[in-house]
Amino acid sequence: MQKLTKLLKKFGLVGFFLILEIIAFLLVYRRNVYHQAVFNSATAEFTGRIFEFYAQTANYLMLRKENELLAEENARLRAEVSSSKYRFYDNNSTSKIPKQAYEFMPCRVVNNSTRESKNYFTIDAGSQQGISPDMGIISPNGIAGVVVDVSPHFSLCLSVLHIGFPVSVQLRKSKDFGSLEWDAISPFYSNLMYIPTHVEVNKGDTVETSSHSTVFPEGVPVGIVESYTINPDDGYYIIRIKLFTRFTALRQVYAVDYLFREEQKLLENSKP
Repeated sequence: MQKLTKLLKKFGLVGFFLILEIIAFLLVYRRNVYHQAVFNSATAEFTGRIFEFYAQTANYLMLRKENELLAEENARLRAEVSSSKYRFYDNNSTSKIPKQAYEFMPCRVVNNSTRESKNYFTIDAGSQQGISPDMGIISPNGIAGVVVDVSPHFSLCLSVLHIGFPVSVQLRKSKDFGSLEWDAISPFYSNLMYIPTHVEVNKGDTVETSSHSTVFPEGVPVGIVESYTINPDDGYYIIRIKLFTRFTALRQVYAVDYLFREEQKLLENSKP
């Protein structure tokens, strides 16, 4: 009786009731095969759910790591294509292997806007990772923007969906070049301006970056011709381009570093 009184004082009525419930459950479980089967089944279900959750979490983390490795491999492959190399040779070079002109760094978009007339996005790499202003940003499908400001671990990028983002692009078929200019209407389209009307243009023609840029290599995809009209003000085409990059789902990108940018700019700025 004294032990019962001590238990009541220690655990209270609710605690004592729970203890009795556990004892009763154990007695029923040990003496009844059916209840043992039900309990074992429920335990197995619960344990299975835990292991399933663990497996899904592990698979997610593994998939993310695999995606990072794949992005790094894609960056290396992009640096090996001919458009990333110029015919610059060392004086003592006898093999005539072109020097590397562009390097690519995989990054992820951590913030993005598409509904303003002046849109920006933020990537998860900054000055400590080698990012600097004027570096181009491309997605797996096409151009995305250009770096305008950096902190140690992040970079702010001017989006192609910005009314102040002109970039030199060309028709892949004819190599005639003009300027890509967004009109703040749709995140899926932009306009190719200043293509003369004597140039043959067809719906479905591919538009890509031109060689007249210190931001992107020549030949990076931009979009395809959706439609075109003639600008009555200057007589040039206004070509509607469906962009390859889906800015409403922008995630994985690559920062593009043109290794001869400063040398080229210094020379061009010194002209009389």
